[in-house]
Amino acid sequence: MNYFALQKKNLRKTYFLILIFMLMMAILGIIIDGLFSSFPVGTVVLIIIASIQVLVGTQSGASLVLNSVGAKPVNEKEFEEKQLRNIVEEISIASGLTVVPKVYVMEDENINAFATGFKQKDSAICVTRGLLKNLNREETEGVIAHEVSHILNKDTLLMTTISAILGTMVLVQLFAWRALRFMTWSGSRRSRKKGKGDSTAYIIFALLIIALAATLFSFIGRITIFAVSRTREYLADAKAVELTRNPKGLSGALRKIAKTQKLKQKVKGATIATAHLFISDPLKRNINNKEGFFADLFSTHPPIHKRIATLENIPPEIVLRELQEL
Repeated sequence: MNYFALQKKNLRKTYFLILIFMLMMAILGIIIDGLFSSFPVGTVVLIIIASIQVLVGTQSGASLVLNSVGAKPVNEKEFEEKQLRNIVEEISIASGLTVVPKVYVMEDENINAFATGFKQKDSAICVTRGLLKNLNREETEGVIAHEVSHILNKDTLLMTTISAILGTMVLVQLFAWRALRFMTWSGSRRSRKKGKGDSTAYIIFALLIIALAATLFSFIGRITIFAVSRTREYLADAKAVELTRNPKGLSGALRKIAKTQKLKQKVKGATIATAHLFISDPLKRNINNKEGFFADLFSTHPPIHKRIATLENIPPEIVLRELQEL
């Protein structure tokens, strides 16, 4: 596998996604200008917002993601956290990373982890408290090697950019739908009071168009996430084995993740915009455990039993039966 080619491919995809995002925001601005006859005010405003969002995403994307889940830097006075820091350093040196990623812990009892950062020197790895409590050193090494692989392959660059872009689209979508609901409610009261409609109906229609357009763009953004996430998980698993030379470590961690997914709630702070960053789906959506056309289209992670089977080179049906009996 040519990892240098993979890095260049991810870099090209990142620039392409930023271009698509700018075009989508420009189109949304043109729609707004068309509805309100305000060209080019809406278009210019949304392009400026998109530019700011891209700048913020590229400069502070990792901090935004870490803050959103309440992650804290490791406390090296705690044995488990100091050991985690040592493992990250060991795997980073083995992988050839020039800068060791910053290490964070988030207070959640699930077993999960993610890597983020637009550049290697700004990259960070975050694990849950549940991971520290439940995984042994061998399993933790497997998970950390998986996350380091995402940094090495520049997956984090692509995924952090997608998170920042999708976050903007989701905000526009929420704002439009809430404004529409408020205008519909206030317009209805006004109509009853006056006994007839007024210009509010026109504004409601315009908001409906904007809300539908934002929803469509948000949906396209999610499909983009789904398309790029699954393959990258398999590639990161493969690279993790190459780094640790121990497939049992990561497969053992995935078995424990599958077990705790049945017992715990969703990961705190995880959202649709950040879920694809995690080693397993923090939102516990059933679609990620299924196979078929729709599952392949809408899932962010491959089924865990298939990942374990690939790592251990055994039929996936055997692993699936084992996990179902847990």
